[in-house]
Amino acid sequence: MSVTGRGAVPSSRRHPQPGGTDRCCDDAWASNQELPLGVSTDGLPPAHGVGFPVRQWVSPPEAARLVASGDLDAGHVVVAAPELDTATTALAQLAMAGFNGASSVLLTGTGAVQNARTLQQLQVAIDNIPAPIFSKDADGVYGACNRAFETFVGVPREKIIGRTVHDLWSSDLAAMYDKADRALMEAGGTQIYDGQVRYADGSVRDVTFYKAVFTDDQGTARGQSGAILDITERRALEAKLRTLADSDPLTGAANRASFARRLDEAAAHADTDQPPAVLLIDLDDFKIVNDTLGHDIGDKLLVAVSELLRQNVRELGLVARLGGDEFAVLTENLRADDVDLLVQRILAALTPPVLAADHPLVVRASIGVAYGRPGDRGADLLRNADIALYVAKDSGKGQYAYYRSGMKTRVVEQATLLNGLRQALNERQLHLEYQPIVRLSDGAVIGVEALARWRDPTRGVVPPARFIPIAERSGLILPLGRWVLDQACRDASRWQRLDPVREQFTMHVNVSAHQLREPTFTADLHKALTDAGLNPAALVIELTETAMTDDPATVETVHAIRELGVRIALDDFGTGQSSLAILASCPVDVIKIDKSFVDQITGSDRHAAVARTVVQLANSLGMETVAEGVESAVQARHLHTMGYRQAQGFHFARPLVPDAVDLLLE
Repeated sequence: MSVTGRGAVPSSRRHPQPGGTDRCCDDAWASNQELPLGVSTDGLPPAHGVGFPVRQWVSPPEAARLVASGDLDAGHVVVAAPELDTATTALAQLAMAGFNGASSVLLTGTGAVQNARTLQQLQVAIDNIPAPIFSKDADGVYGACNRAFETFVGVPREKIIGRTVHDLWSSDLAAMYDKADRALMEAGGTQIYDGQVRYADGSVRDVTFYKAVFTDDQGTARGQSGAILDITERRALEAKLRTLADSDPLTGAANRASFARRLDEAAAHADTDQPPAVLLIDLDDFKIVNDTLGHDIGDKLLVAVSELLRQNVRELGLVARLGGDEFAVLTENLRADDVDLLVQRILAALTPPVLAADHPLVVRASIGVAYGRPGDRGADLLRNADIALYVAKDSGKGQYAYYRSGMKTRVVEQATLLNGLRQALNERQLHLEYQPIVRLSDGAVIGVEALARWRDPTRGVVPPARFIPIAERSGLILPLGRWVLDQACRDASRWQRLDPVREQFTMHVNVSAHQLREPTFTADLHKALTDAGLNPAALVIELTETAMTDDPATVETVHAIRELGVRIALDDFGTGQSSLAILASCPVDVIKIDKSFVDQITGSDRHAAVARTVVQLANSLGMETVAEGVESAVQARHLHTMGYRQAQGFHFARPLVPDAVDLLLE
């Protein structure tokens, strides 16, 4: 654009406002064609020029010369814009930089009317931009703004133009804004930064400030323009995304990734006096809830447990769900006794039934605890807690253990044994042995109890006391139990076919609580009987007191077993706390008195009295009794005298392989 002097506007007709923005124009200007924006011989309204600054558009040497000579006032510049695209270029500059400058723009020459209309359209466009846009001169006097800026300040445009921040905001805010403006004017260039602003309506918004200094051709700073972009919703979305990235979507607790980051930070800054501690929490038998009540109830239980943990941990640590039914708590700067109190509090909170979708569920948890040591990484701490958890679960349900040196060796041995057991199942290294059950009156074998045995190629014979608990904890008890049931039914059916007279011969098979809660157990049992062609009355399922009281749903399974025609034996009777209650609520056919009572019947009157009472109770209820662990003829005679009809133990026979049972039965 070029600047041409058309003669100075008479001073009586010029009314510049503070900051150099012309706020008044009249018809006398129109006659000279030296009029505010939009005024030409076509007679566009003079008001269209109000608020449009000269310095935004031109600051060439000619303008400086004309002003110096007095031919042109600094508040008015005549712009010759013969082509529309010239004005369009100017509009683009304004759109990029905001309203810069102060005074009115005068357009003359070819295309002036078109350019005026284009500038008018730009004013409308900028007014409809939702972001506050402003321009101020080097002294901080506002020269232009849009409607969004009016909303931000809370006053109309005419009360903004010509004023400074000190006129529009409180002293504290004004001082802050003024300091930022001065810093920008001194530094020059552009400035982009985030902050918060308070709108006139009191709302506080997160914003990004875009500010730029505009200069003349000599590089002298003449003012600054800026825009304020509201990023509140974006910030909220970013925060939500961060939360989602760091949170477990089901429970809202921290997820594994965020827990690992916090754990690494804690381990790196561990205090030797109050080191970080990890509590690894695993729900016992959670799979049973999923299998019996469905995954929806299982999910609701996880949510309820997560909430219980957060309520009890509170500000003491971070609660995370690592996956499945495994949770973790990270504590920092807690003394050892405080950590122990927290462990006890968590276990106590999980003792009462937890309500999940109106289902009161008994939840027990095992906890492994590990403290950070100098040089430990987060992964080391988590691994040690996992080892302690393994030891806790090995001690029974609802237990906890602290990591100690030497535990790792034990856990590695257990893991090696577990892998070996899994391989043994796949490669058929397991076999069954049968311990005879005899009739005390004549010593005749009337049944057997099936017992799983494992002979490992490298370890030799692995005692059941070692591999059965591992099978229970790992879930391998399910395939192992199915195999035992299938094989025992086949052997029993074969022995019955060899001697039809032996129809009353019974096969006793132990079933764990884990198996009993398996939804497919009844169907598996029916299939085993059908495939083997075994009369259901010849099969006795032995259940411990724990298995029959562990979950209300197991009572239904016990009744379903009885409906198949299979009988139920209560094993290890007298060792639990609810033996009599089970006799009243469950369809028990056989009571097997525990070996601990049999051992003492000849030396303790109290034990003998208990053994006598059990057989009397069984007779009154129409149940059979079997004495376990008989090791001497004296014990056998005492039991027979008391009224026991059946017994088993080393006195009669040790567990036998199937071929030996064949010979015994012959």
